[in-house]
Amino acid sequence: MNLFNRLLVIAELLIAIALMPIALVLVLFYRAPLGDTLTNTARMLFTGASALYTQVACVSGAVFVFIVSVGLLYFELQRGHRRQFRIQVAEGQVELSSDLIAERLERAILQIADVTQVKPRVTPRQKNRVDVLLELETAPEMIVPEKTQQVITAAKQVLEQQLGLTVGAIQVRLEQPRAKKKPV
Repeated sequence: MNLFNRLLVIAELLIAIALMPIALVLVLFYRAPLGDTLTNTARMLFTGASALYTQVACVSGAVFVFIVSVGLLYFELQRGHRRQFRIQVAEGQVELSSDLIAERLERAILQIADVTQVKPRVTPRQKNRVDVLLELETAPEMIVPEKTQQVITAAKQVLEQQLGLTVGAIQVRLEQPRAKKKPV
């Protein structure tokens, strides 16, 4: 379904990119025939004293939609590229998704005592190198330096030994759930 959604967005953006220059040409060069086919209100806008303002508004709108469409298309195509990690092995290459890496990290870190929730975010860097941000929710009585070291060690073990990636920076953000106040 995600692939279908991405393809649909890309197709819509390509159509918008193709139609904006056509709309621009129609407004600039076929102003009179367009004005004849529209209602009296549209005729006043295209042939009256405000014709220049209408042309400027149409050109501005078309340029804006064109720029936004090109930008969205660029970001849509870039987003999918960064979600795959390629690892060189003896016989070829292996591609890992960032979801797989995040799931492996989550499974390993949740086994550590006092860690109740993990949200890993994996960012690719150079060849086989990744940076990781781990957002943890922990028990209130935990010892922070000790638990942080255990989490970093577990993350490095998963990334380096199990997945064959090189570890860049590992950041850990700790949050503790707030104690619920009892009603008085």
